[in-house]
Order: sequence, then structure tokens, then C-alpha cells
Amino acid sequence: MQRILRRRAGFWALAGAALAVLLLAALPGRALMAGEDRGQLVVTGRAELSVEPDMAVVQIGAETRAETVEEARNANAEIMQRVQTRLLSLGLDAKDLKSRGFYVYPEWQYDREEGTQTLLGYRVTHTLQVTVNDLDLVGPVLDAAMQEGANQISGPTFGLKDTAALEAEALQEAVRRARAKAEAIAEASGVFLKGITEIRESVAVPYAPAARSAYVAVDALEVATQISPGEVSVTATVTISYEI
Repeated sequence: MQRILRRRAGFWALAGAALAVLLLAALPGRALMAGEDRGQLVVTGRAELSVEPDMAVVQIGAETRAETVEEARNANAEIMQRVQTRLLSLGLDAKDLKSRGFYVYPEWQYDREEGTQTLLGYRVTHTLQVTVNDLDLVGPVLDAAMQEGANQISGPTFGLKDTAALEAEALQEAVRRARAKAEAIAEASGVFLKGITEIRESVAVPYAPAARSAYVAVDALEVATQISPGEVSVTATVTISYEI
């Protein structure tokens, strides 16, 4: 009788241990499933703020041709020196004049019938990037450059000296719009916003091209060039994930 009781006690002890192991093994799986079943609401808010620009960038250059490299380079250097001196006399800072390209190209004439090529001379181009911090000077800068011999002008493009404050304001507005959208969806769906699990943001500050720009021959500069800057827009996008 005692042997039978001992055997039964041993059996139940083993069964209890096995059950405990099975329960422990099942717990992580149940926790993971609970995490997977958690609801999520993802919304995006976008805000665009427009302001008047306070600076402009212009590309000003000269292209010269001559039979020799030295002649083409000297002619180009004379033009660009006059241009820089004239721009500085308008009140621009020397640090706002930066060379962005200097190139020398040989120019050939090809004879297809003979299969030969003849060197005609050389072409030299020099481009200066000019930052104008006073928008009233944009037109005079263009006119002065062309009067001094510049024959390649691109721009202006308008922007902001400091975009940090405007970017922060656009981000705040984007967050408010995303939050309002989430609250409206949650209320209509009968769920609650428990908390934020993730936030993603991006900000774009593109330069604005001139609303109107004029390109005229140097000997036809009878009327001053008029430039309308328009506005610069800062766009912020925020994506927020909520637990529901």
C-alpha cells in the first residue's frame, strides 16, 4: 500500500513539474501576441509658411575667345576684375563674391572631307557667385555687371539668411494639424489616443526664382533692370504614430 502511494505521489510531482515548464514556455509567446495586437494610428500633418525673402544669389560670368590661351585668359581677367570692382563699389562685401567655375576650352574646326581638324583658338569662362543681402541692389548689380562686360548671367534666386525660426514655426503648425487629425479620427472611431510611439519630420526650404528677370545686350541698357522677388515658402511635414 505504501509503495502504491509513493508511486502516485511521484507521478503527480512529475506531472506538476511538466505543467510548470509548459506554462513558463508559453508566457513569452503570450506577451508577444499582446504586443502584436496593439492598435496603431498613423497621421500626417503638413504646413507651409510663406514670407518675403531677404537675400538673393546671382551667377555672373564672362566668356572670352582668342587665338591663344593667354590672350583669352587676359581678356577674361580684365572683365571680371572690372565687374568685381564695380560690385564692391555698390556696397557688396568681398566675402559675398565667390568664384564657382573657371574653364578653358580649345576650339576646333573639323573638315569631314579631309578628316582633319584645325585649332582656331581658345575659349575661357569664369563664373562668379554673388550673394546680395540688400534686395534693392539686385537690379543695380545685374546692370553694373553687364555694363562692365559680363555676358553670362543666371538668376537671381531668392532665399532667407536664417531659416531656423521659420522652420520651427512650420514644424509646430504641422504637429498641431497632425494632432487635430488624429483626435478627429479617434473620436469618430470610438478609440482613445494612449500615447505617441514615433514621430518623423522633414522640412523643405527651396529657393524662389525671380518673378521677372531681364536679359538684354550691354549696349541696350537704357532702362534699369527691375526684379520682383515674390515669396519664399518653407514646408514642414510631420508623421506621428499613436498607440490606440
